[in-house]
Amino acid sequence: MSKKVREHWQNLLGSQKTESPQDDCQVGKTTGQGPMSRRKMLQLLGIQAVIGAGVVKGAVAAPKNFNPKHYNREITPDQLPNSQAWLATNPTLCVGCRTCEIVCSLSHDGQCQPSLSRITVQYDPTKTLAKFAAMADVCRQCNMADCYLACAYDALTLDKATGARIIDPEKCTGCGECFAACPWDKIVKDEETGVYSKCDLCGGDPQCVKYCPADALSFVDLR
Repeated sequence: MSKKVREHWQNLLGSQKTESPQDDCQVGKTTGQGPMSRRKMLQLLGIQAVIGAGVVKGAVAAPKNFNPKHYNREITPDQLPNSQAWLATNPTLCVGCRTCEIVCSLSHDGQCQPSLSRITVQYDPTKTLAKFAAMADVCRQCNMADCYLACAYDALTLDKATGARIIDPEKCTGCGECFAACPWDKIVKDEETGVYSKCDLCGGDPQCVKYCPADALSFVDLR
């Protein structure tokens, strides 16, 4: 199924030819109906470069929108052990089907409810590929994680297997400090229970990666 989905969208992208002879210079063949133009190739590579840089930067140190004086852990950000894994996304393959959202909420909460999903799909994030651009937005598992440092109830812990910053629902009081601290807005609140959650990388076997029909998600193990 993933191969068919990928070929379908590659066909669409490959068929978007320009009238300029220079733009239509063949820099390589797609699996679609015609050659990919130089401009289209640069657009695709540009998007991947921007997204890739964002993932790496986010994992190293997240931009701050939370006041450090409100940190509730007795350690400084640089004393927090680094994450050992993260999720990577490829917007040139994402078709916006939102399967990842359904699988995430089903595996964690036992219901198909995208509002509870730890991963969300954003459409046309770069305004470059118009209707063709979609991207899964994921937790960066920041090294100097504001969410972890902000929790006063030890509800945020470190997964021994992946280093993922995860929320223990048994300890979460619903205070919202982690939600306020996250600069990426990747903390999710269950409106019925008042408990917060975030991506836990499924203990090293992310279900969103396993069931993505377009192979647009990857699990990156840094160990």
